[in-house]
Order: sequence, then structure tokens, then C-alpha cells
Amino acid sequence: MRKTGYTSCCDWWSVGVIMYEMLVGQPPFYAPTPAETQYKVINWEKTLKIPPEVEVSQPAMDLILRLCCVFTGLRQQPAPYKPQIRHLLDTSNFDPVESDKVHNSDSVEDFNKMYDHPENGRHPEHAFFEFTFHRFFDYEPDPNGTPVYV
Repeated sequence: MRKTGYTSCCDWWSVGVIMYEMLVGQPPFYAPTPAETQYKVINWEKTLKIPPEVEVSQPAMDLILRLCCVFTGLRQQPAPYKPQIRHLLDTSNFDPVESDKVHNSDSVEDFNKMYDHPENGRHPEHAFFEFTFHRFFDYEPDPNGTPVYV
């Protein structure tokens, strides 16, 4: 935006943008035109808001705000929390998901059989095999509510 080049900070900014979109369900700087989007990004302190009808925890909002701003010296700061990760697909650091809200979930055993998994002696080199990106507005729900991509 300012045409001064960029560092790895833009990657951390992207993490904040993705986190916002995952928690809120829409992009944080969405606007009808590129110029308006650019304005919102540059003026993030005034424009970056969580809609009042969306419930996001204070720690999550704090992290989003810290990632979606200009910051320096990130690598010199000690991490306030270092999660213990047992293997590449370890999700023990995430909150549990209610099973009735998970669609088409397979058992852990089925997952381990289907995909490369560190506990079965293989590495997940192709963890995103057959992954296809779709924008949140590229689908229409079928009569059962399942997204059908168009």
C-alpha cells in the first residue's frame, strides 16, 4: 500500500486476517471496491471491528488486533505461551468441537488409515491433497443445507 516493500510481517498480518474470517465468517476489510478495501486496511484502527452479533472471545479479538496492525520486533519478544505439540496433526491445543456440529466426521482410526499420519509411521507430505479453495460466496446450499459449489 505504501510501496515501501514488505517483510515477513505481512505473513503474520495474513494470519490475523484468516483468523478473523474463520471466527467472524467474513473478511475483516471487506468493501465493494478495491479502493475502499485499501482504505480499510490502511485505517485498520478505525475500521477493524467485530460485528456486535458475533461472539468472539476477548483473547481472540486481542490476537486479531495485534496481528492486523503494523508491528516491529516480534521475533525479539518471548512467546507468552508455547504449546506442546506431540505430532504434526495434534489438535490437543484447540477447544473441543461438539460432535453434533461436525459434518461428515470420520473416526480417528479411519482418518489415520486414509491419510499419512505420524502415528502410523508415515509423514503427511500431501496433507492438502485434492484441496480446492472456494470463496465463501461461491456456493449455494442444497435442500439439506449442504454447500454445492458453483
